[in-house]
Amino acid sequence: MEGTYRNTYYGQSLNHNNKVVNLNGVSNLKILADPSATTKPILQFDGPGGIFGGSASSPISNIEIAGLEIVGPNESITYEDAMANRLIKRTYYTGRGIAIWAGHHLYIHDMKVHHCPASGIRVNKGDYITIADSEVYSNTWWSSSAESAIVLAEGKHIDEVSWIKMRLIGNTVFDNMNKVPYYNPNYAWDYSPIGNYDCSIFLACQNREIDGCPWECRYGKESQDYIVDGMGVYVTRNKDTYLFGQMELADNIAYGNGINGVVFHRTDRGVVQRNTVYNNGVVPRLEFPEETTEDWHVNLSKSRQPYAGIVINNAEGVRLWSNNVLARYDDDYAYKIEADGTPPPLQAGGNNKVCKGLVDANLASYVSEETDTSVCGVDEPVVSTPSPSLSPKTDSPTSSAPTSNSPTVTPKYTEVSCGGECHLIDWPYNMGSGYQPGTAYAECEVACDSPTSDCRAFSLQDDYRPGNEGLRACFLYKASVEPKERCANDPFNAHKSCAYSTANGQFFITPSAKVEYNVNDLA
Repeated sequence: MEGTYRNTYYGQSLNHNNKVVNLNGVSNLKILADPSATTKPILQFDGPGGIFGGSASSPISNIEIAGLEIVGPNESITYEDAMANRLIKRTYYTGRGIAIWAGHHLYIHDMKVHHCPASGIRVNKGDYITIADSEVYSNTWWSSSAESAIVLAEGKHIDEVSWIKMRLIGNTVFDNMNKVPYYNPNYAWDYSPIGNYDCSIFLACQNREIDGCPWECRYGKESQDYIVDGMGVYVTRNKDTYLFGQMELADNIAYGNGINGVVFHRTDRGVVQRNTVYNNGVVPRLEFPEETTEDWHVNLSKSRQPYAGIVINNAEGVRLWSNNVLARYDDDYAYKIEADGTPPPLQAGGNNKVCKGLVDANLASYVSEETDTSVCGVDEPVVSTPSPSLSPKTDSPTSSAPTSNSPTVTPKYTEVSCGGECHLIDWPYNMGSGYQPGTAYAECEVACDSPTSDCRAFSLQDDYRPGNEGLRACFLYKASVEPKERCANDPFNAHKSCAYSTANGQFFITPSAKVEYNVNDLA
């Protein structure tokens, strides 16, 4: 019901372990706003977080969480207090909105999560996870754990199917940044997680000194005095644990975040598409003086990396379609691909646009330059610092119920004229239900969009099955299986056997798949 729900011991300690909701040992549960609620029920915490659950030995499953607002204590914390707790990590300064440490078949959507000291929504060791249509903002300020706003990390597959099972879609993510340098008490003084330094040869590193110890050797150590972490929409460290299935980052709006807006990091197989990413990189670059100097800027000795858009890092089998990016500075990378060695090529991509910033040479053929910033979701002239007043052209990202509609110029599905031959028989498919003509398109689209679906296109035709007379049959074309080679290019015109005759047929496909397979109107 409407109202504010707080953890036990609220306001009485800076270091307790009480969550508002504890999901350990739970399965088959919905936590939803009551249908009669006119405002979102509020979960307010001042400890580890709002909703927690799961462990490697006892993962949670079949959970839906929707329609709630989760509020952390960020606005009551000062920079001085957070820095004083940087090495101590009291729970008041490290809380997360939603943190699931192991689980599968989780659907988190239509949430509003803000002012959490660490991540807004995070799932580790998950499979079949969807985080959708949520507003996640003003998080990650005060934790020293290098957190990001929405995170899927260290995924663990529960089966061996190959289609998309992990989705971060339709979220609006802004004003999430690290204001406190990273600290990991488990790092040995001579350990270098960045680069190939032999930190043991530097006496200054052993003495925990700044001067004389390379910054790479100080990463995560007590002496770190710079910030290079804090992303918006982030999948990370899934390569070694998530061996079957794909991840999708789609239709998200990310702006005003600390480093990059969208990142596909050490994770194989997936698609990054239709995201609008602009004016990220609010962590300072010291060569560009800030118009307004904040307290957390003062003690930074080093600039952030010159990235402020979409990054693909040590990832194979990635597809990059129809994204729009505007970087903070002209020499920030809007699109970047990197790896420990030679970056692997994209599996596929196209129709990406850049309105400001650099494009990695390895991605240049997939990205076109635009001078109209409205293409990248910004209605006003480009400025050198991110501002919440620069809003997407569609609904305001501060609305309590953001939609999954993309602010790009392309629709979610494009209709292709297919005459009387609208069923692509040589495109692997599932035959869906029959629907009443007046609702068939909407219901077939929902079926294609389902978190458990495996769908890149759908078609409708008069249903020929006995008992279904008068209905429209829905065919869902699989995203996980490639079409036969002869029908993978311009399928309606390629070969007569690619498409079957239909009565009153229609065909709809995502813009990215339309480009990938050159799907043209029937000639």
